[in-house]
This record gives sequence, structure tokens and C-alpha cells, in this order.
Amino acid sequence: LSTGDYGCCPYPEAVCCDDGEHCCPHGYTCDVSAGTCDRTDIQSELAQLSVGNVECDDGSSCPTGTTCCQLSTGDYGCCPYPKAVCCDDGEHCCPNGYTCDVSAGTCDRADIQSELIQLTVRNVECDDGSSC
Repeated sequence: LSTGDYGCCPYPEAVCCDDGEHCCPHGYTCDVSAGTCDRTDIQSELAQLSVGNVECDDGSSCPTGTTCCQLSTGDYGCCPYPKAVCCDDGEHCCPNGYTCDVSAGTCDRADIQSELIQLTVRNVECDDGSSC
């Protein structure tokens, strides 16, 4: 974070943006001014780094600013977007306002198409000993 503290990025092996407040999935580049994560063929929204927790229905938790989605196993995983759409496959999610197209592997909205987001497992340890 811009404060020097560690925040939680919802993506595994993420790219931390230079502003210290956002992150993008692995393989993307940050365009902070446009608010997007860019890759040659896909553009997606930046994810906000978070501190704190959102409680899931089973009592587990996800970082603040994320959404709890039930996994196909019945456990809960964390989607990196607030108020996200949990896909029916129990493995992916899409940003609010998008629909899941699991067969195509995309999140669709009238003007944008992006990759489905893999739900993440909690408790990744940060360099300062905190965890996400």
C-alpha cells in the first residue's frame, strides 16, 4: 500500500501497480489512469488492494472489497471483486454487472469481455507476516 503496509491482492502471483493501491492478474500490465489491467487481447478492471475481512456464510472470511463465493466442494472461496457475480461452476466469478459465460471462459457485459476470474484460497502469507 502507499502507506508502506501490506495489502491483499486477490490474484495469485499478481502484478502490484505503481500507485501502491491496485493490482492486476499475472501476465497483465496496470494502466492506473484508465483503471484497467491490460493484456494484448483482454482488458479488465483494476482490483483494489484490501485490508480486513468479509465474512462468508460458513464462518470463513475473505479480504474486504471481495466477495465470498461457494466453491463446487461446498467450501467458500474469494472473488477479487466487491458484489461480484459467482459463476454456477463454483470455480469462477465475474465483476458486478457482468454475466458468466463458463463455456467461453469469459465475463460478458454489453461493451466489454474479460476472462473469468479464478476463485482464490485464503491465507497467503505476506512478507510482513500478515496474511490474506
